[in-house]
Amino acid sequence: MDCMETIRKRQSIRKFKKGEVTQDALLKILEAGRLAPSGKNSQNWHFLVIRNRELMEKIAAAIVAKNDEIATAMDSKDREKGDRFRKFAKNFTLFYLGAPVLIVVYATDYYPTGYHEYRFAEYPESAIDKLFQRNPGMQSIGAAIENMSLEAVELGYGSCWMTGQNYAADEIEKVLEVETGFSKEGYFLACMLAIGIPEDGAKSPGRKDLSEICTFID
Repeated sequence: MDCMETIRKRQSIRKFKKGEVTQDALLKILEAGRLAPSGKNSQNWHFLVIRNRELMEKIAAAIVAKNDEIATAMDSKDREKGDRFRKFAKNFTLFYLGAPVLIVVYATDYYPTGYHEYRFAEYPESAIDKLFQRNPGMQSIGAAIENMSLEAVELGYGSCWMTGQNYAADEIEKVLEVETGFSKEGYFLACMLAIGIPEDGAKSPGRKDLSEICTFID
């Protein structure tokens, strides 16, 4: 498939058909993530691949419980806002349970170029904070996720890159540690990627015109 055709075909898939992702395809998708560029070649990622339906449901339950905890705390100030947030969890829990594969992406702390030098030279905290504003570590994670998403399209699958549930990241990590024994020192949950066979008719929101997002300086 032509590269631009693959890019255009990629969508955030929220409905999946019944059917598995083959082991061969899954390994190719993960290999695409492995080959992504990363700041200082840090390769600051770890991919936890889940195909166990019961475990996926426990992760979803942890998200819903955290969501309800936050919504309940909001109720006393504005019940309508609390109820809206309760519904928010459905956006990324109900649909990913239809996917045969859930990849939980972990990242490790990344100190941007200049951080240690700024510390040594005693630059103000505001200047140090600006180094993290560009978040090169998360840029690297984004490259890996995009690589995997595009390879999934190449192989006839669809995916959805999820960060909305990150307010429950600690709870998800705890479920994974209790249920599987998995933990990785120095790493934290960055996002999740659902993968499966896409249902027909998926729609994508429009994109801004190139003239709106690009400036040429000759």
